[in-house]
Amino acid sequence: MSVEPVYRVGTADDHEPANALIMLAFGQPDRVKRGMEISAPEDMRLLVGADGQLVAAMHVGRLGQWWLGRQAPSAQVNRLGTAPHQGGRGYATALLTSFLAELHEAGVPTATLFASTASLYRVAGFEAAGDWTEYSLRAEHLPRSTGPWRARQVPLDDLSQAKALYERVAPGRHGALVRDEAWWRRRIVGSTPESVVQFLLDGPVPGEDGEGQVGWAFVQYSVADHWRARLWVKDWGCLPGAERGLYGLLGGYGVLDGQVTWTGPDPDPALLALADRQFEIATRDLWYLRVVDLKLAFESRPYPEALRGTVRMRVNDPRCPWNTGTWLLEVADGHGTVQPVSDSGSRATMRLEPRALGALFTGYLDPDDLARGGLLADGSPRELGLLRAALCTRRPWVAEHY
Repeated sequence: MSVEPVYRVGTADDHEPANALIMLAFGQPDRVKRGMEISAPEDMRLLVGADGQLVAAMHVGRLGQWWLGRQAPSAQVNRLGTAPHQGGRGYATALLTSFLAELHEAGVPTATLFASTASLYRVAGFEAAGDWTEYSLRAEHLPRSTGPWRARQVPLDDLSQAKALYERVAPGRHGALVRDEAWWRRRIVGSTPESVVQFLLDGPVPGEDGEGQVGWAFVQYSVADHWRARLWVKDWGCLPGAERGLYGLLGGYGVLDGQVTWTGPDPDPALLALADRQFEIATRDLWYLRVVDLKLAFESRPYPEALRGTVRMRVNDPRCPWNTGTWLLEVADGHGTVQPVSDSGSRATMRLEPRALGALFTGYLDPDDLARGGLLADGSPRELGLLRAALCTRRPWVAEHY
């Protein structure tokens, strides 16, 4: 009788072999060192066979997320790989399923990822729940001045001011990560700090009297064709109303035929600060979310203050069986409560596939879209309208690709 592989947390001894497996699975066996730089041994989750052979591994994170101004715990699957010669045996799905059980035990209601293979993650109950959009623009189309704000360069060993600004801005981003120190060091400074420059923007605070810090930008520089400037904005943001200052920071590179790339929501209100529509969407991807704990998730996010009503929904979730059952979502006074109820059978109850929960939770897909996609059934017009009004209030997005 075959013995099922064992799930466990990584150790220091696992760090290099686990990263070697992941990088080989992604066709990048020469990037093991880079994988080790952006992960820690305790961030590894492994599936190990009875003979001690590593058959699947993944990098994970436990950063919370902001949902319409309210912070809630969450988790991230950053990379997942199985040994190339062990493919097709269900190891990746087994690894994900065990991780979801770990999160449920820890009281983490959601998990997110970017899907290299959508079918794999959909089997595990993940579904598209938000955008990641990369824009590109020639610097000559940007303002040439930051005025009335002033830009200054700050050494990379001092991230405190940018972090403080991010903590002011992030609550207004629907889906933004609650970044920790390790995130800033690994994702922003990274392995090539010599090409990254940090800027801060100071000056009049929009909507307030007085001056202060209003924006930040981390720009990675490179050169194409011997002299053309290429500027990748690894991360930036500002208090609402100071967007023109951020664009003006990079406008001077027009004389070097500069090309500027950055990420933002789609549509991005900051683009209203541009005089002309000269930008293009260079790349677009979707991030996926899995509702790990239905009750905790839908009670963790806010709702419109004036909205009141109830929705009854039935879920069958074999990978997260604690979600299986009939639930009553009640929305009132900006809050939601979820309670299990008996299914009397006296009337049709809305049925939701586990995948539908993620897209509904963030408001990324309209309930009608989920119904047309076969992930929601038997919802009355009143119930669909209530879900739409309760959940589809702001476009979910993240600034980083992980």
